Amino acid sequence: MHKIIFLILLSTLFISLINTKDVFVFAHNFDTDDNSSFLTLINKLTIENQLLNDSISNRNNHNLNSFEYTKNIENILEEILISENSFTIDSDQFYNNTVIALVLANLADEVLKNYGHALGVPSNIMLSMNFSNVTSGLNYSNTTTNIIVHSSHMPNHENAISTAVIDDSSYHSALEISDRIIEIYNSELKASSSNSASINKAKSNLGGALYDLRKHIENKERPFKIMEDVHGRIHPNLQIAFNLTLRR
Repeated sequence: MHKIIFLILLSTLFISLINTKDVFVFAHNFDTDDNSSFLTLINKLTIENQLLNDSISNRNNHNLNSFEYTKNIENILEEILISENSFTIDSDQFYNNTVIALVLANLADEVLKNYGHALGVPSNIMLSMNFSNVTSGLNYSNTTTNIIVHSSHMPNHENAISTAVIDDSSYHSALEISDRIIEIYNSELKASSSNSASINKAKSNLGGALYDLRKHIENKERPFKIMEDVHGRIHPNLQIAFNLTLRR
């Protein structure tokens, strides 16, 4: 029954695209388009549906709350329906490596938001590219120059951050999103090659960063570690490997 409900929700999504646009808040500074925004929505719904399936079947032997995932699906649809404008989908450019790379960047942001919520760290802090915000909560900065962060810049009181999960559904959402990102990377982007050694190296580094992100979430690492994976490794390597343009 829940699969039928999901198909109905997807149908609603396609219909509602007539009246939707600009429903995302991104941490990265990449130029985005309606193609990547649309595919991000589809993936978010797919992820939440998988979580709902697991919750109902209790496949992973976790005490998951199916109500939370149902509510998340409703919220995704509401995010679309409240917008007044419309997506402009370019059928000729709808599914290429640049669009898929932007989808990965968007989903990585979703990991940050969900993992932060799971551990009680506000989304604006997790989405900030200034890692010190995890402990101070001050001097919010989202500038491109803060994307690459070295371990020497980490705050000395980083160990004060708790790794206790206070929202189980958000934690499993972050874990499922990281699985989905790896799946998309392996099926759509990994096999692509370039004559540029630096681009190929960035693609390889990206793959390693995605698997590290998944491992760090599973191990319930501190929030700044997840931020380091996304802001310091995933987003920069996506930019290099797939020539993503920065907002002006």
